Amino acid sequence: MSTNDFGDGLGELRAQLVWRLSHAVIILGLATTWYLIVRRDLPLIQAFIPFLAIVIGRGAQVTNDRHPRFARRLLVSGILLNLLLAMLIIDNIFLPYLGIPAIFISALLVSNGSLISVVIIGGAVLLLTTFFGRAYPLLELYVTLLLAGGSGWLSAYTLFTAVHWYSGMQTRSQQLLETTRTHRAELSRALKSLQLAYETQQHMQIELKWARKHAEDARRLKEQFAANISHELWTPINLILGFSEVMYLSPDVYGDMAWTPGLRRDIYQIYRNSQHLLGMIRDVLDLSRFEMTGYNISLEAVELEPLLRDSIDIVEHLVKGRSVRLELNIKDELPPLEIDRTRIRQVILNLLNNAFRFTETGVIELSARLLNQEVMISIRDTGSGIPAESLTYLFDEFYQVTTSLQQKNSGLGLGLAISKRFVEAHGGRIWVESQEGVGSCFTFSLPISERFYVQSVPTQKGGDLDNKTTRDYVLVLEKDPAVVTLLQHHISDFDLVQVRNMHSLREMIITYHPRALIRNVRPDTREMLAPEVLEMGVPCIDCTLPSAAWVAEERGVTVCLTKPITSNILMHEIARFGTVRHILILFSDRDFALLIERLCSMINRSLEVHRAYDVEQGLTALHFQRPDLIMLDEAIFGDGSILKQIHTIPGFADIPTMLLTVARQVESMWEGSRFNVYHRDGLFPSEILSSLDAIINGLKPRTYIHKSEITDQFTH
Repeated sequence: MSTNDFGDGLGELRAQLVWRLSHAVIILGLATTWYLIVRRDLPLIQAFIPFLAIVIGRGAQVTNDRHPRFARRLLVSGILLNLLLAMLIIDNIFLPYLGIPAIFISALLVSNGSLISVVIIGGAVLLLTTFFGRAYPLLELYVTLLLAGGSGWLSAYTLFTAVHWYSGMQTRSQQLLETTRTHRAELSRALKSLQLAYETQQHMQIELKWARKHAEDARRLKEQFAANISHELWTPINLILGFSEVMYLSPDVYGDMAWTPGLRRDIYQIYRNSQHLLGMIRDVLDLSRFEMTGYNISLEAVELEPLLRDSIDIVEHLVKGRSVRLELNIKDELPPLEIDRTRIRQVILNLLNNAFRFTETGVIELSARLLNQEVMISIRDTGSGIPAESLTYLFDEFYQVTTSLQQKNSGLGLGLAISKRFVEAHGGRIWVESQEGVGSCFTFSLPISERFYVQSVPTQKGGDLDNKTTRDYVLVLEKDPAVVTLLQHHISDFDLVQVRNMHSLREMIITYHPRALIRNVRPDTREMLAPEVLEMGVPCIDCTLPSAAWVAEERGVTVCLTKPITSNILMHEIARFGTVRHILILFSDRDFALLIERLCSMINRSLEVHRAYDVEQGLTALHFQRPDLIMLDEAIFGDGSILKQIHTIPGFADIPTMLLTVARQVESMWEGSRFNVYHRDGLFPSEILSSLDAIINGLKPRTYIHKSEITDQFTH
């Protein structure tokens, strides 16, 4: 507490005392004056004493507001003066004792007032006793005055201490009050800010949900568009691939004719590039169903050098007629790599095509070397180079470098972004080094699998490296081999074995001792496994993946194939029906019907194939020659009425039928998919927890917006 605060508090207290004591002095003076007037036998001079007290009291009241210090001293001086006058005029031994209240009043109103009052009263007593012969009891009187002075000082000190504490408490309370008001104001502002932030967050959450919903809708539209475009490409690509395969692998189908080496080489180029294009279309279809970051790759052991040479052969025609030299430089003996052949080839071809687009003269070099546990593949060119400010964004989708060469050879800006994601999906990395006017070098790394890395390290003398690895088996109960292939692409740590029917399941469990059994079931299936299979104690996983076998069951055909159709697929499916000599092809697409006929001739020259292009021709051909197999496409099959007509013909109901469709018919049966895991003896908690972790990590976030949120959004 400051001195000013204490002085203010003490001054206020003394001002109040002056006001009240002056009233008491005035009242006492009036009463005394009235008493003296009533008693007329007293000397008149005695009436002057109370009159003086009234004047002094009133003077203290008047000056108390503007001059409080003067008012206090005036009041104390007046009281002492009245007492001294009374002692001088009136000879009474008890009159000095009236100085006791004067001492207390002086102690309260004036600093050191009790001491001054004791000295004045004591001095007056001594003078009156010495010169005026008053008979005051000096000893008793002085003792009383000293006790009164001490008591007055102690009382004043106690009161001043209390005032000091009170002033301190008041000041502290005021400070706390101000602090509380400040904090309250800050708290109020903070509450308003929080309320505003909460409302903003609510709006942002709803807007975020809407934005995510729109993004999901846009992604679905993009995926649907990509899927539709890709599906439309299946038939022409299948025709190119199929006919080139027949011409390259079985030219004798076309009769005895001379095929020149150049023609054979050109047909091989068509065949090989159509295979690569087919793989790329499959990638587009997969990308339309999965996010690229969650993309799965099909790993296999691949010798890298033949893959590099094969890539060089594919793009070799680009340098013809140009002042550009194409070189292959393999510096080390490269070990086999576990990679996806199609996608790594696509990365190499993307980088080579970029190099050709921006290189007018000079050299384009494809090189590979070993570095630690990685293989570094580089494509170096002597082209125009890339500006330094563009290097950061080079691998972003749709980003294009602005150069004069780029304007002549512009693309969509997707090749490098796709290449980066394919490389990262293999656990590698990709980067670029470039200088304008000098050239560029794109490099990507591929990790060496541990088992291949051990093989590439020279063995120590006497060393015996056993690289044989044994993997557990997983049985897949599914008729469609495409589903098994899809599962194998995503489940790379186990060997998958297809089981086509329940009859052989028990025997397969005994043979392979599988880690688990995967059963692909339709969404509406509630059928449990046979008790004898459950008793064998193999964990069973029920899941729903689109299967062509479901389409076959729903359509009432023996088997359903999806485009593209190759000779190997066709040969495998035909072999399932045993001895087949006569085949009837009911296709509305004449070109595709001719391709199937060529593929059948390539598989077995003794097969007799008849073609029909509508229902009427097909029924006529049936009566002309009973086929061992009927092949139909979607346009001819329609609603299945032709199949009903065939089955009504005596002896034709048991003819196997093969339906050729597109993947959209298979994917449409994916709605309502489910996933169940069960075991005869139940699951351990650790198995449940690890399974839950894997399942939750595999789920994609989805957006759910309640109608009330939409209403609130528009209301606000």
